[in-house]
Amino acid sequence: MSKKIFLQYRNCIFSDALFLIFFFGLIFFSCSKKNQNSNSVHENNSVQKKEVLKIATEFGYPPFEYLDHDGRTLIGFDVDMWNEICRRLDMTPVYEDVQWSGIFSALESKRFDCIISAVTITEERKEKFLITTPYVQNAECFIVKADDKNQNAPFSENSRLINSPDKLNGLRVAYQAETVSDVYVSELLKNGISFEVFEYDKLMNAFDDLKYDRVDVVVAESVAAKNLVKINPDVYRIDFTGEPDAYFGILVNKDNTKLFELIQSALDEMNADGTMKSFEDKWLK
Repeated sequence: MSKKIFLQYRNCIFSDALFLIFFFGLIFFSCSKKNQNSNSVHENNSVQKKEVLKIATEFGYPPFEYLDHDGRTLIGFDVDMWNEICRRLDMTPVYEDVQWSGIFSALESKRFDCIISAVTITEERKEKFLITTPYVQNAECFIVKADDKNQNAPFSENSRLINSPDKLNGLRVAYQAETVSDVYVSELLKNGISFEVFEYDKLMNAFDDLKYDRVDVVVAESVAAKNLVKINPDVYRIDFTGEPDAYFGILVNKDNTKLFELIQSALDEMNADGTMKSFEDKWLK
């Protein structure tokens, strides 16, 4: 090969090498820029995306949380309350229907951030969870059929009102399991009042059985009982209401003090500005 040809060949190789270096460098720069832009978008989305509040609740406890007539839309006092809390905290509520018997263990296992589901404050629950100040006062009620056809009631025509605990003797008594009503019924049995118990996972199922004469009485908390009687005055009536001795609160895990303080602060604001009063007027009267 002549020197001239060799130099031309070498120059071609060198030019090709420079072109490849430039070409791959351009691709690398473009990819790097794209990745940078992608990261920036991701970071911006992270900043802009609202934090989620994971709420455990149990559908089927009117007027606090239950499905509307369409069978899909969740409505109620608690629903309005958590939506307002999240609005004030700039959070997005995400809720799940949880079986009542497992709702507290679900919170303990940190599957959820809080329970908002008409939960009665008890000493046992205060030991396990952080609980907000009460937002509703409550009492135990005896609910019967409005037509007064309690044929199983061992009373005369003039004494069929089940207006005291002793008149539960001999009756079929329904209640929701793992609730304060469950504890109340158990105490009555311990104190010598004798009746047949019917335990339900959902309160509405107990009311359905009362409607169809499968039980004689439903023992339930007054706020839920009054709402159901108000909606169905021809079906149910309340014969007895005990002294107010129970209160509802929001439960948060004990190690999540920051979230608890935020929720409590929002509740305090809502009490101060009349928002909670508006929910009471809407759902509890």
